[in-house]
Amino acid sequence: MKLHLVTATLLLALASGQAAGAAPTTLKFATILPQGGPWAAAMTRFASDVSRLTRGQVVVKFYFGAVAGTDEHALARMRSGQIQGLAAATASLSGIEPSVRVMELPMLFKTPDEFRYTLRSMQPEFRLRYAAKGYTLLGMAGIGWVRIYSKLPLNSLADFRARKVWRWSTDPMAAALFQVVGVKGLNLSPSEVLPSLQAGTLDTVYGMSHIVHSLQWHQSLAYVLDLRITMAIAGVIMRKDALERLSPAHQKILLERADIMAQELNTNSDLVNTKSMQTMVRSGLKTVVPTGAFYRDLESTRDKVWALLRGKLFQDADLKKVQSLITICRNTSCKP
Repeated sequence: MKLHLVTATLLLALASGQAAGAAPTTLKFATILPQGGPWAAAMTRFASDVSRLTRGQVVVKFYFGAVAGTDEHALARMRSGQIQGLAAATASLSGIEPSVRVMELPMLFKTPDEFRYTLRSMQPEFRLRYAAKGYTLLGMAGIGWVRIYSKLPLNSLADFRARKVWRWSTDPMAAALFQVVGVKGLNLSPSEVLPSLQAGTLDTVYGMSHIVHSLQWHQSLAYVLDLRITMAIAGVIMRKDALERLSPAHQKILLERADIMAQELNTNSDLVNTKSMQTMVRSGLKTVVPTGAFYRDLESTRDKVWALLRGKLFQDADLKKVQSLITICRNTSCKP
């Protein structure tokens, strides 16, 4: 009896030792975001927290600065299992689940609170849809209001049509907006924008203030239209099977810390975009407030743009739900 007890104790001790000394699980995430900035800081903190709370058994490693290639290349690598996760704009993540782009429809939201309340309310549904495709949506965050920047002031739709406007070649939402407004647009990658502005082949662009500032586009521009076209959104996803290989306790830690990371990304986005806009204004960028007539003309194009995208980037039921949430928010002074 004593021999059996000693043997059982030794076996238990050996099993415990093997578990404690098991090799850690490494989860590789790709992103085109550069290392160093407020968004990278939130991701780095998430990785550090996961490692600390799992006692080193789960290691999250971010490959910043497009080390793993463009979003499209990283998405292909994640699908093949070379990496386990991706942090990217929803324009890229929509390659897996396009319905999330209902949140980026032009002239949908008017305030940050409306956007965040609606995003928080819709996120559980988006998570279910990504899960059905084999992925876990760890979190989504607004990364900045998109505005229009130009060398000459924009005071009407006619002004807009007369400009040489950049259009991101891979974005169907911009294509729909330009089609309705009657702007031809020059299809270029972001890296081609600055030399085109400098050469004069472009005179109008759109984007978040942080991007316009950090890529130095503002140095060739003089005006910004004080109108929130849309909120740009990013998300962090990972392969569902990679998450499920973790123990339940480690899954819980990773998901909880991912929620905190998403909150940090939202907060940091406000700070970095506000700071960028203030810096550009101090350097001479002038704000143009649209007249009532110009605003109404722009707003009148909204439904036509949505009609072009309905059934392609979003479903009508999703838009109705989003609009219902916005109405609730406007009637109750909602907070995210």
